[in-house]
Amino acid sequence: MSDLSQKKSTSAESDVAEPVEIEAKFTHSSSANATNVKPGNKALWFICIINLLFVLGLCAAIYWAWHQYQTLANTEENKFDQVTQQINALSQTSKYADNTIIDKQSILSKNVESMLEELQASQQVNQALQQQLAEVSGRRPSDWLLAEADYLVNLAGRKLYLEKDVRTAITLLSEADARIEDLNDPSLFPVRTLIAADIAALEQINQVSVTSIALAIGGMLPQVSELPLNNFTLPEAANDEDLELSSDIADWRENLSRTWKSIVGDFFSVNEIEAPIEPYLAERQQWLIEQQLKHALSRAQSAALSEQVTLFQQNIQEAIALIIEHYKLNTPNVEQYLGALQQLLATNFERQYPDKLQSQSLLKETVKQRVNIRFDRSSSEGTSL
Repeated sequence: MSDLSQKKSTSAESDVAEPVEIEAKFTHSSSANATNVKPGNKALWFICIINLLFVLGLCAAIYWAWHQYQTLANTEENKFDQVTQQINALSQTSKYADNTIIDKQSILSKNVESMLEELQASQQVNQALQQQLAEVSGRRPSDWLLAEADYLVNLAGRKLYLEKDVRTAITLLSEADARIEDLNDPSLFPVRTLIAADIAALEQINQVSVTSIALAIGGMLPQVSELPLNNFTLPEAANDEDLELSSDIADWRENLSRTWKSIVGDFFSVNEIEAPIEPYLAERQQWLIEQQLKHALSRAQSAALSEQVTLFQQNIQEAIALIIEHYKLNTPNVEQYLGALQQLLATNFERQYPDKLQSQSLLKETVKQRVNIRFDRSSSEGTSL
């Protein structure tokens, strides 16, 4: 048994020692090979690095070229797009210009047509004016005088009914009658008769000038502040005692008393006042009284200009009542002022105008007939030619 075990251990040791020797041999051979191959690997690595750098540089160059190409391509594409947009804009502008030219041409054609129509209309008007000028040149001076008389009568109507100016209306009617008289045409005698009737009717109208009344009141307005107010008024004294002597002898005592009172009364005067004494007027009250008087006069002035007689008289009466109540009537200024107001109150300026001028319609119809007859004659002469 021991022999077997010893053999096994010996075989085991031999087995272990054998790989160790093989490994040592391999290590020795690999180190020897390494020492022999090391210079060749350096050259190979250098060539590989050079090739790698070359490949990297080539890739970088290719990438840079591709990037430049893409940039250039994008730039060219952008330029192409811009050129395309410009071409489109130019085409749109061209289309707009074409449309504008077409519109302007149509407008110009319409304007030319309208100008031609206006020219034709003006030619027609010119022909009509020439005909009227020929008619006017063929009229007699009597036609002009008759037309002037018609104008004067119409103007007289405006002066009468719009401005209430009777005198100017009478003057204008007289001038119209003078124009018709210069014609020396017996057929116009009815017209002159009506003009004379109108003049007579206007002369019967009240000729008092409302303007002069208004001016008189306007001159009295500033004088209101100069009139003295009755600021302090004493009430009336009590009735004096009867001092007349009696003829009866039995009344000798009473007669003696009356004689004594008469003698004393020549030297002393005593009046008994039973009513309360009114105070002075305040400045505001004085101002209010003056303003009331001025307001009444202003309303009277306005009523005179508008020919409202009743309203005028009411305001003048109100002014007179204010003066009697609040002013000193015994002063010359107040007396004269009150007299002027009473004179204005007595002034009658009421007017009754005729409804219309009788000669106006007849004269207008006469002028119209004369013009129509003259026109018919000229037209008949034109057709005969």
